[in-house]
Amino acid sequence: MLHLSKIATQLATPLDLALFLAALGAWLAFRGRARAGAALVAVAVLGLWMASAPAVAVPLIHDLESRFAEVAPADAPATGAIVVLGGGLHPYDPGRRLAPQMNAAGDRLLEAARLYRAGKAPLVIATGASVAGGAELPQADAAARLLVEVGVPREAILGEPRSRTTWEDARYVKELLAARGIRDVLLVTSALHMPRALATFERFGVRAIPVPTDFEADAAPAGLSGWLPDVTSLDMTTNVLKEYEGALVYALRARLQGVGAP
Repeated sequence: MLHLSKIATQLATPLDLALFLAALGAWLAFRGRARAGAALVAVAVLGLWMASAPAVAVPLIHDLESRFAEVAPADAPATGAIVVLGGGLHPYDPGRRLAPQMNAAGDRLLEAARLYRAGKAPLVIATGASVAGGAELPQADAAARLLVEVGVPREAILGEPRSRTTWEDARYVKELLAARGIRDVLLVTSALHMPRALATFERFGVRAIPVPTDFEADAAPAGLSGWLPDVTSLDMTTNVLKEYEGALVYALRARLQGVGAP
């Protein structure tokens, strides 16, 4: 079920949709329906261009990232735990690499360490299963190693190595919190991901205070430059669409399973 969900989400990305429409258009043209085929190819090219334009991508990502303000560690409230969601590390196989390597979302781990050093919670909960289910360490275990390197005591870190999705993050973290009598947490994840993550944790009854990080949005280039396509903008648009798709899927799942408020 998880793999089918991820495949469906991948097929709904701008690049895959554009390739599908272009291929369908070429097939129609080959079958003698040249006008219909040309129209589909034109839609594919135009859609991919718009999705790759900074003038489109930057406002889209800014809309999600601006829903929760950045919080300075010193200004964050004290809570029972800091929950940092997985996804900030590349797959880490101790047999091939000497240390965990952060990816573009690695700010999550640094922000969690800053909050801990600011005395905002006595416990850091790191989530994440193995990325590919292979020989690599679960994200939670690799994150613990990196957190120790940046000054968080190992005894203050609790791993949740089962969760493969944000839904499972919330579900399993809720169990850990309930077992320890913790009522509220600081939730650390990328700003783009925060709206969906916070809504999911709240559905499971976790009182979470958002601490967004890993902001991507910046001012879009002015004039013609804002309409020149680039790979970074395409990646932004893709990630925004995935967040909206994920939010919709989680809302439907919550209603079907009776989790939290509709």
